[in-house]
Amino acid sequence: MAVMPQWKIACQEQLLPGASIEEKWEFAQSAGFDGIELRARGDEAFEARLGALKRAVGHGVVMPSVCLDGIPLGDVDRGADALRQVSSRLGVIAAMGGEVVVAPVSDGRLLPVPCPRSSTEDYETLSDGLRRLAERAAREGVTICLQPVNRYEGRPVNTLDQAADVCRAVGLPSARVAAGTFHMNVEEADPAGALLAAGPWLGHVELADSNGLEPGAGHVDWWAAFAALDAAGYQGWAGFACSLSGPAESALPAAVSLLRQAGG
Repeated sequence: MAVMPQWKIACQEQLLPGASIEEKWEFAQSAGFDGIELRARGDEAFEARLGALKRAVGHGVVMPSVCLDGIPLGDVDRGADALRQVSSRLGVIAAMGGEVVVAPVSDGRLLPVPCPRSSTEDYETLSDGLRRLAERAAREGVTICLQPVNRYEGRPVNTLDQAADVCRAVGLPSARVAAGTFHMNVEEADPAGALLAAGPWLGHVELADSNGLEPGAGHVDWWAAFAALDAAGYQGWAGFACSLSGPAESALPAAVSLLRQAGG
């Protein structure tokens, strides 16, 4: 039986102990992580961090991905200011060495769709917003990954197949799909099969167990998930995007150890 690859696993910054990004990186490495996933909300705070993030890169901190929050698609449609805010954020991400930007399709977040609308209007609005971001992302050398969420958090994209349809409509290599294992547990009848089918479109994987806690705290079949990613030829990053069942000092190393066993 072939040995699966050693997956590159990051952890969202808010889960890591430490006052600075360098302190968080020291803990992340000791816990078995390969990188830190940053969070960027809908204000100027992320841009203000550029100096600190560049210094962290110089100190060897690996920050391959950023999860964006808080920039409604409606604002992007209505005003150039909001679009410039998104664009500048992509520039900051590129400047500190980021590779992937995760864009959740959830109400009140990066790419929500106003209600009420028809499903056709939903997809057209979402595709247009993603296209704008993907065009800028391509110029900056990063990838925008559309993350479907479960039906209780957003619409109209709840499955990997639906997200791939939107990326297909955008038609740009810089528009890919981010798989979220927590949301897949709700929406996908066959999560491993969905990962395999979405393989050509996958640009990132967000890791959380069936209950939203760290891997190992629920009932996601991690062996099947990593086997599907391997079969799909996926070579990108996976990042912890979850809550914790206990102290980070014990929960995170245990979860990473489990995934290393499941994924090779």
